[in-house]
Amino acid sequence: MAQNGLFPVTYARHRDRYWKRFSSYHFAKAQHACPIVEKEVLLVAASFPMLFRETEGGIEPVALFSLAPGAPTPFVSDDGRWLAPYIPSALRCPPFQAGLKDHNECDLQLLIDETSGLVTASPEDEPFFTDAGELTPELSNVFRFMRAREASAIATQSMCNVIRGMDLFKPMTIHDNIALPAGYRSVDFQRLNALSQTEKLALLDAGAIQLLHAHQVSLSHIAWLSRAQKQLVQSKPKNQCTEDSDFSRFLTAMAHAQCDELLEIGEM
Repeated sequence: MAQNGLFPVTYARHRDRYWKRFSSYHFAKAQHACPIVEKEVLLVAASFPMLFRETEGGIEPVALFSLAPGAPTPFVSDDGRWLAPYIPSALRCPPFQAGLKDHNECDLQLLIDETSGLVTASPEDEPFFTDAGELTPELSNVFRFMRAREASAIATQSMCNVIRGMDLFKPMTIHDNIALPAGYRSVDFQRLNALSQTEKLALLDAGAIQLLHAHQVSLSHIAWLSRAQKQLVQSKPKNQCTEDSDFSRFLTAMAHAQCDELLEIGEM
């Protein structure tokens, strides 16, 4: 059944269809945050503020792209280029997503957004299936990447449950006099420092220490993000993040250091 344009990738439905690789990050221009997983927290913390938010499944860490929902992020250029040094794993596979088959946590299925404009009837594009009815190698790599990310997401949720069990999360509405979007949480570092040695060892055993430290370090990006968004607002539209602007050159130089290797499917 379709949900928000998403359909399971099946031979019956997609054997005579094709798909195109996405070439623009315009879809993320107004996205103010995205979920992240434990395997990428250090790279995320080096590029974005990393906060926590409540979901139906519990608390999850997120990379913050904007300080106001709906406001454009400085990490996507007007022509759709990604300008940050790191591309969060959740943004790397449009038009594909992973979903649970019949709500079974152990049975992941590949979904595609048929409203994305990237599903075609042209043989010049990528096929979904081989002549033998199997996923093509390219699509198998996409699905393998998604399976690895889902496994990391489950581990991340387990870490967040341990942190929550120690009552270490607290609402975060402001940082260094900069207002933050509603609904986010930070770690109570005073309480963290006051934990017993046994509790700290429990955090270590759960693998949560790196997550906590990455979050703490990443908060330094909030002031930068605030300045960057003010520059976007104050600049004239024709000068916003153009290739000739100092702001764009700075972000592009950062991005060139890592972007090529991170675009490979299967890297995280």
